[in-house]
Amino acid sequence: MDYALLQKIYNIKSFVGYTDEEIKELRAGFESIPHTLYEIWKKCGKTSELFNHSNDPWVTLDFQRRYKWTRKTKGYFYILNENQGVYQVAIRRADMAEDDPPVYVVETDDDGTVNEIGQAENSLSAFMMGMLIYEAAISCFEFCAEDIIWYDDGDVEKIDGILNKYPYHVYNWYSDRIDLYTKTDEEILFVMQGDSPNGTYSARTETAYQEIDRLIGGIGER
Repeated sequence: MDYALLQKIYNIKSFVGYTDEEIKELRAGFESIPHTLYEIWKKCGKTSELFNHSNDPWVTLDFQRRYKWTRKTKGYFYILNENQGVYQVAIRRADMAEDDPPVYVVETDDDGTVNEIGQAENSLSAFMMGMLIYEAAISCFEFCAEDIIWYDDGDVEKIDGILNKYPYHVYNWYSDRIDLYTKTDEEILFVMQGDSPNGTYSARTETAYQEIDRLIGGIGER
């Protein structure tokens, strides 16, 4: 986990983590939890900027206490819930003993049946970085392009030559893969790759937004 990068993107003064007692409640029903998950919880699990204002709710301790369905499905440990409840991201119970297990996009039916859509990432740490950067872009930055922008392969090639691509992605989340770009970490472009690539960009400050708009605002169709 690149905590320094997250601190910069989210403008966090200091992280707030869970206590061991809170972690005990979070992991109730699971004999083992991944070391990476424990580290994230202990380091920054209660950091409001990261987990309380995202477009797609993270399964925090408060979320678990409010929504009991997260504890009823015994075969998976939930990490994230899509904002309409259509998809979730979860770790298989069988993988909970691994240090940094893969995570999956799933659908959870009312009867508790879980259907796997695909792998979100091959490790929890990579998924957390990718999704936290994506969530910053769509819900946490004040200044944003109001339109979804449609790109072709030539457009993406131009973007690759202008911006820096983060080494993090999210797979099977309403697209084949979400790519993430920046110039200074104060602005983010996400591109949902698939048959018709699309995305948009946003920034924490007006100055950063004006700069990314200058650089790539004319690329793609709105």
